[in-house]
Amino acid sequence: MPEKFTNVAKDNAHVNAQIGKAFGGVTIGTAHSRRKDLGGHLAELRSAIKSGTLTPSIHAEVEAELAKVDTWLIDQDKERFTGMLMALKKAKGLLGDVAPLSSIATLALAAAEGLRS
Repeated sequence: MPEKFTNVAKDNAHVNAQIGKAFGGVTIGTAHSRRKDLGGHLAELRSAIKSGTLTPSIHAEVEAELAKVDTWLIDQDKERFTGMLMALKKAKGLLGDVAPLSSIATLALAAAEGLRS
């Protein structure tokens, strides 16, 4: 006889997933870690860019913008913080048509915005 499972959500509970039995790992959400620092996201983005889905000109433009972010990571000049954010936003915009790359760029941008002091 099959087992019966009952899930009851009360009092404004929010249920993301109802699972009767799970064998193995269960992941809900994105595969990307939100705990990475900005440098980690940039490394992941550069690695993903090597997949070859970008035209050479877009690839060069994205790398130029990421170089500006690298410069900020080295000196962390508070006066240039806005410029670093703008470079990440431009890179994200350039990658907008390639969802996997755009999502990593979004995570990098969120990590950068978290550095605002």
